[in-house]
Amino acid sequence: MDVGAPVWFGLGWWSLSSAVHWASAALARQPRRMTAARHRPADFSIVAPMNGAGDASPAYVAALAELARTGVEVLICVAHADDGAVAPTRALWPEAPILVGNDDTFNPKMNNVRKGLEAASREIVGLCDAGIVFGVDELCRAAAPLSDTMGLVLALKAADAPGNFAAEMERAYIDGHQARFLFAADRLGLAVASGGVTLLSRDTLQRIGNWRGFNRWIADDYSVVRSVRELGLGTCLGEVMLRLPLGARDWTTVWRRQVRWARTRLRLPVWPLVLWEPVIGWAASGAAGAAALACAGARPGVVIVGLFVHTAAWLAGEKWFMAGRGLEFGWRAAVAALAREALAPALMVSALASRAIYWRGADLGGDWSSRGDGSVGKSV
Repeated sequence: MDVGAPVWFGLGWWSLSSAVHWASAALARQPRRMTAARHRPADFSIVAPMNGAGDASPAYVAALAELARTGVEVLICVAHADDGAVAPTRALWPEAPILVGNDDTFNPKMNNVRKGLEAASREIVGLCDAGIVFGVDELCRAAAPLSDTMGLVLALKAADAPGNFAAEMERAYIDGHQARFLFAADRLGLAVASGGVTLLSRDTLQRIGNWRGFNRWIADDYSVVRSVRELGLGTCLGEVMLRLPLGARDWTTVWRRQVRWARTRLRLPVWPLVLWEPVIGWAASGAAGAAALACAGARPGVVIVGLFVHTAAWLAGEKWFMAGRGLEFGWRAAVAALAREALAPALMVSALASRAIYWRGADLGGDWSSRGDGSVGKSV
């Protein structure tokens, strides 16, 4: 048997994967030159959806209250008056502006936030993921790129303060993997979308049909990016990463969230790139390189050394990216990164095993293109 083909195939696979890894780190690690902030707190409306007591963490509610104190219009949205987030929010912030109401479209999140987006009255409107902690200075800097030609800015979240190893794993997914590839794709000029804080002008929001611009695709962040780009305006990731304190997490919850996100991305036009993620990861590329060495007649000790060098180089690339963005990457983060990469094939198998996308008790993977009109909410 000619061993030349397997050797070259394995080395090619390893080389391509390593090149993608280092290229993504190089593209993503260096923030662009910051645009000078020119907005005031009074220019912003922040729509903050909550669902359940877990979303009303003391740090998050305190951050929203501080934003309101500085002059930001904060609009907290809950679907029902007896939602578990109402009582802890009122306990920490008695005057909190809470809007109640629920629509009946396929997307539970948009059913909740429609009333907030329609009530927003300031020049700049931001839709905020629950739990993200940021101050008014970060908000103003994040919105700085908005202009007549730049219609939308997405401020990514940076996972912070993991309380256990499951939370460390979630940070590895959010910071070391998702943020790296998103920043790299954004640097190449691609339209990228992710959770965090979505910022756009109120005029642009109205031009895309307000909440309807978020509801065209199964993922609201992808929908709004596409909607704004179809106006002929640019979209980009902001250079300010906003902090998401993690605390302790349950591993089952972390895993199900990653499966849900993977299934969601597989329902979007970017699905071919999603399928490639485990193929070019640390585990698959390391296995390909080791197989190439073995087919070339290398002794087991050489193969082991090769795997060690591959692993060290892979972790160095991720640490290089994280350092450029001011993110922590210690030994626990390194272990979590390797665990994330080792689980990548299993994650993809789980994502492909079903089309159901469960979020907050609803299956987003059902007939997501259906539409419905519901209530716009009221203050409580």
